[in-house]
Amino acid sequence: MRSRHSLQGAEPHGLHSRSAKCRTFGRAAGRGRRLVAAIWEHAEIRLELFSAELAEEKTRLVNAALAIGLLVVFAFLACTFIGVLVLVAAWDTSHRLLAAIALPILFAAAAFGAFMWLRAVIGRKTPLFRHSLAEMRRDVEELRDSTRASS
Repeated sequence: MRSRHSLQGAEPHGLHSRSAKCRTFGRAAGRGRRLVAAIWEHAEIRLELFSAELAEEKTRLVNAALAIGLLVVFAFLACTFIGVLVLVAAWDTSHRLLAAIALPILFAAAAFGAFMWLRAVIGRKTPLFRHSLAEMRRDVEELRDSTRASS
């Protein structure tokens, strides 16, 4: 059995080492919390950038669809009235049958050309979310550089 002095001498030393361990753990936990907060903030910024690019792309697609719709309506009306004008102008001549045959062929050729152009436009890849991807690539490079520097 220990004497009272030996217990008193041992206790503060034991408490001191425990409190030092707690402080070390507290500092490590604080660093961990700061790291998690930094990662969370970083992810939040990337998500904001992603959502801004998504909204921009959505607006671009809606505007393109509206423009395409108007283009189709007005092109149809123009082609209809041009066809009627050509038929009326050729009605009293011997070329009215030729005009009646040539107009649908001409419009079919124009439709085929428009289809080929649309296919080429749709086939092109647009760099969707290019800013987000560039930021993520830059982050990966920075992480690689920092791990190489710490090694």
